[in-house]
Amino acid sequence: MSRPRGTISNPSDPDPVGYTVVARRYRPQRFEDVVGQDHVVQALKNAIRLNRVTHAYLFSGTRGVGKTSIARIFAKCLNCVHGPTETPDLTCDICRAIATGDDLDVIEIDGASNNGVEQVRELRDKVRTAPSRARFKIYYIDEVHMLSTGAFNALLKTLEEPPEHVKFFFATTEPNKIPITVLSRCQRYDFAGITPEQIAETLAEICAREQVEADPEALGVIARRASGSMRDSQSLLEQLLSFGGERLTVELVQQQLGIASDDRTLDLLDALSRRDAAEAIRIVDQTASAGVQPTELLGGTLEFLRDAMTIAVKAPVSMLSASPRQKPRLKEIVERWSLDTLLAALQILAEARGRLRGSQHGRTLVEIAILRVALLDNQGDLGEVVARLVALESGAPPVSTAEKKKLTPAEPAPQPLASKVEQPSPPSPDAAPALMESPAETGSGGERDLASISTDWAAWASTHTPDLSSRLLYLRPIDRPEPGILVLEPLPGYNWIVGLCERPELRTRIESAIRQWLDRDLSVRFSKAEEARMPATARHPSAVARADGLADEPIVKLIVELFEAKVVRVEHDDASAEA
Repeated sequence: MSRPRGTISNPSDPDPVGYTVVARRYRPQRFEDVVGQDHVVQALKNAIRLNRVTHAYLFSGTRGVGKTSIARIFAKCLNCVHGPTETPDLTCDICRAIATGDDLDVIEIDGASNNGVEQVRELRDKVRTAPSRARFKIYYIDEVHMLSTGAFNALLKTLEEPPEHVKFFFATTEPNKIPITVLSRCQRYDFAGITPEQIAETLAEICAREQVEADPEALGVIARRASGSMRDSQSLLEQLLSFGGERLTVELVQQQLGIASDDRTLDLLDALSRRDAAEAIRIVDQTASAGVQPTELLGGTLEFLRDAMTIAVKAPVSMLSASPRQKPRLKEIVERWSLDTLLAALQILAEARGRLRGSQHGRTLVEIAILRVALLDNQGDLGEVVARLVALESGAPPVSTAEKKKLTPAEPAPQPLASKVEQPSPPSPDAAPALMESPAETGSGGERDLASISTDWAAWASTHTPDLSSRLLYLRPIDRPEPGILVLEPLPGYNWIVGLCERPELRTRIESAIRQWLDRDLSVRFSKAEEARMPATARHPSAVARADGLADEPIVKLIVELFEAKVVRVEHDDASAEA
C-alpha cells in the first residue's frame, strides 16, 4: 500500500497549555497514515469489511513501529458513530477521545505497572459492565508480557469467553514471554521494522509541515540511526529542530547526534583493508576527539561492513549505509578483502560492540578490535593453507590454486607422499571384492567403480574451496553397497568429522560436489572407522587419560584465551612422551 506524500493527518487541536512533541502531533490517525505495516492494516480492514472481528488481538514488534497507533485506529473503526467502518470520520466525539486516550470505553492499561493478580481480577469484574456510549468496550494492555503468571491465569477464562461487547488488544515487544495458553486465544500480528527509506519519506513530510528545509541525506542519517523505529526517528528530529536553524544538513545531524561521518567511516575501512593499523588508530583518535562515542563508531563501521558483504556476494538488496555516491568507493575496499576476511571483521567488531555495554574502557576495547581487524591475514589464503596442510596429512600432494584450474576429474592423482597417519593402500579387486562394484554396474553407462573413485579422490577433493576441501580430504570412499550409494569413512583417528559432515548444509554440499564429479545421482552415507583401525594412542586408556589431561595445561589454556577458541580434541604423541 503506497502512501502519497503530504497525507499525514493531524486532527487533534494544538495543546493550549504547552508544546506537543512531533511524535504525538504526527501520530497516524487513519489506516492510510500507517507506514511499513501494510500486512497488518490490510488484515484488520478485511476483518471489519467481512464482519470477522475477533475478541482478542496481539500486536508484537519492537518499539516505535505503530502498535499503539494501530490499536487506537482499530478502536476508532469499531466504535465510530458511523462504524464499524474502515474509514472512521475522526471528527465525532468518540474518535477524538480515542485519539487522545481519554475515551471511557477504550481503556489503556500499562502492563508493567498493573501486572498483579488483583488488578486483573478488578478488570475481570469490570468487563461485565456494558460500554457507556460506544459499541464496544475495548481493553488495550501495553507490554502485556510484564503481567505475572498469576495475572495471566486470572485473565484466561475471561479472555476465552468474554462478553460480546468486549474486545482485547494486547501489545508486546517480547512475545516469547507470553504463556502459550494466552497466545492460543489471540490473533497475533507481528509488526516489521520500518525501512530507512520509509522513515526518511515520513520525516520529509513532517519537515515540510514544520516549514523546515532538510537535506535528503541528512534525513537518511536520522532514519538509519532510528533502527526501524518511527517514534525514535521523530524524537531525533525533534531534538534537531530544537537546535534551530533554517536548514537541516548532514553536518548538523552528525554534530548534534555524535555520529561519525560516513566519509570518516569509509576512511577507517579503507585503512583496515590496506592493513594500515597506525592509520586506523589515528582515525579512531580523530573521531573520539570530535565527540563521537565508541559505540557509534563501531555501529557505523558494522553497517558499512554489512553493505560490503552484500556487495561481495552480489546480493540484490538495498544498502544500509552506503549511498549511491559512496558505493564505488566501498567496492574498491571490497576488492582488497576476501569474503572470509569480511566475515571475520564483522564478527570481531560485533563481539567488541557487545563487550562495550557497561565497560569503563570503551575506547580501549574499540582500538583493540580495530587492531585485530587491521592485522587480519587474508582468510581466503589462510583457508588454502589449511587445505594444503590437510592434504599433506591425508597423504595427498598439495594442489595450488593455479593447479586447481588445470586439474580435471579424469586426471589421475600423483603418488601419495609419506604421512604420519597410517593409511591402508587401496584394496585390489582380488583382495577386497566386497568393496568393488559388480561388473554389471561398472559397465552400465560408464559408471566409475570404487577403485577408480578412490584413486582420484585426493586430487579431486583438493580442487574445491578450502572449507570443503578440508572436509573431503579427511574422508575416503570405502564401499558402494548398491547403485546410487557411496559410503565414506574418515581417516583413522578422525571419527569426529562425521558429526560435521552429517549436518544438512555440509552433507548437501558434499553430495552435490560428488554428483557433479561422477555425473551420477547418488546419496552419501558416512561410516565411522572401526576401533581396530584407530591409532594406538586413541585406543590405549592411559594415552587417552594423558591426552585429556593436556587440556588443562597452561599452554593450551593460553591458546584458548588468546584466540577465543574451544577445545575440540587433543592429540597425544605416545611415542614422544615415552622418549
